[in-house]
Amino acid sequence: MRKIYQRIAFFALVSVFGMFALPRMGFSEKLVLWDVHSSTSLKAEMDRQAKNYNEQTPGMELEVVHVQNEAYKTKIKVAMGGGTPPDIFHGWGGGVLKAYIDAGMVHPIDEIKSDLLKFYMKASLDPVTFDGKTYGVPYAGLTGVYFWYNKNIFKKLGLIPPKTWTEFLAVGEALKKNGTIPISLGNKSRWPGSFYYMYLADRLGGGDIFTNALYRKNNGSFEDPAYVKAGEMLQDLVNRDFFPKGFNGIDEGKGGSRALMYTEKAGMYLMGTWFLGTMKKEAPAMKEKFDFFPFPAIDGGQGDPTNLIGSPGQNYLSITTTTKNKKEALNFLNNYIKSEGYVQYASKNGYVPPVLNAASYVDDPMLKKIAQTFENAGHVQLYYDQFMSPALGEIHKDLVQNLFGMGITPAGAAKAHENAVLN
Repeated sequence: MRKIYQRIAFFALVSVFGMFALPRMGFSEKLVLWDVHSSTSLKAEMDRQAKNYNEQTPGMELEVVHVQNEAYKTKIKVAMGGGTPPDIFHGWGGGVLKAYIDAGMVHPIDEIKSDLLKFYMKASLDPVTFDGKTYGVPYAGLTGVYFWYNKNIFKKLGLIPPKTWTEFLAVGEALKKNGTIPISLGNKSRWPGSFYYMYLADRLGGGDIFTNALYRKNNGSFEDPAYVKAGEMLQDLVNRDFFPKGFNGIDEGKGGSRALMYTEKAGMYLMGTWFLGTMKKEAPAMKEKFDFFPFPAIDGGQGDPTNLIGSPGQNYLSITTTTKNKKEALNFLNNYIKSEGYVQYASKNGYVPPVLNAASYVDDPMLKKIAQTFENAGHVQLYYDQFMSPALGEIHKDLVQNLFGMGITPAGAAKAHENAVLN
């Protein structure tokens, strides 16, 4: 029995000693970060920056968990609902982030260290700023939606990039008269058509029209006359026969709309900046033939013609309220994610960094031009279907596709959007 008691006493002593010895034996406080870069070029850089942080921050250990994009959406939702999220998490801003904020799960960056936010161009923080507080920082690149056009076709016909809607319609008519499809569109996926509705509403009603309607602020409504007018102008393009035959059945994902641009059968194409990367893979010789212009201003509209539809940061990192190490989480964002090395790596791998003087980080003239449009933008509106809840986003895309198909009136589409929000 005495031997048994001796063993018990020994193990008890070891346990007590261990409690005091843990910090001295190299055990650390831990931070966990989840992102969606399981297969992108940013995966290696995130791992490298985490390694740098761990080597340079005694007593702390950062673990980065890379999750596949679609699986991540479920994983983070379950974790947030269960109150067990990581310390730092990936997001896209907009409505999903707002839901987590309203649930008390996200800490404002401003309240930890506001200096960090001064590093980024103002527009890049729009998707993560609510009621004057900012809940994340961008860590990927700028993606905006522009009208891409074939310079050879424009030169041949004596056309110049239009700045106003009146000029835009005149360009479209000139292209059609000369046997060229004015605008390429593959709207089977629905989201390409949404670009038109978003931009027209912005140019007519101003940069706040969407958030006012979605959050019921300032008497906002999706039945605002600007939304009805946006539907009318969209259908006017259809009636003018500006799009390819069967455009609502052309699959953007399979490249049907891009093929019309590559073969010079169409003159213009409203698409995001990822078109550059896609073209580089599919038709690299065509790049020199293309340029872009911003969505035209509308005479009498309230919208700032510098406003953009897109994502001024693309991916964001936020800090949860459940973390025990807010300051260390911010330390990683402040000293590693916004480090010179990280920004340079991103810019060399096809990202236009959403930072001040972004144009100075990229060499490609087209990317420099994109950076400058963001730096000059009065407002950047995140894509509706990303800002809205997933269910509402699907309803929005269905309604706009139906507008293009002439299956619903502009007033009917506006009312259906309003009803979807209220219900």
